[in-house]
Amino acid sequence: MYWDILGPRAGGAPKGAIADAIKRDFGSFEQFQSLFTGAATKHFGSGWAFLVVNPSRHRLEIVSLPNQDSVLVHGTPALLCCDVWEHAYYLKYRNRRPDYLSAWWKVVAWEVVDERLRTVMAGTRS
Repeated sequence: MYWDILGPRAGGAPKGAIADAIKRDFGSFEQFQSLFTGAATKHFGSGWAFLVVNPSRHRLEIVSLPNQDSVLVHGTPALLCCDVWEHAYYLKYRNRRPDYLSAWWKVVAWEVVDERLRTVMAGTRS
């Protein structure tokens, strides 16, 4: 999933259903980006930051988990994830995780995230 949501000509603001859901659940893309970046930056040690669909509320949420833990093992549909293990950024950014996250936003393939949301929401309605 991680590599699927990244692309060389990606980044920018989301469009489509994911943009609408982000606005509904976080107020704006900028607010979501700030909250997600904060969760990933403040995460102590290695782990992941996820954008998920809460299966009972059908709302987007941000989740940060340690080490190899994943929301997927709990049955929570993940739309987006950011690797905050040092191996993801240390060679280029050393201990500057906020700089890594700033660059990471420039490669998020929102069309893939949008398709993941559409698939998840179609499955919850059946």
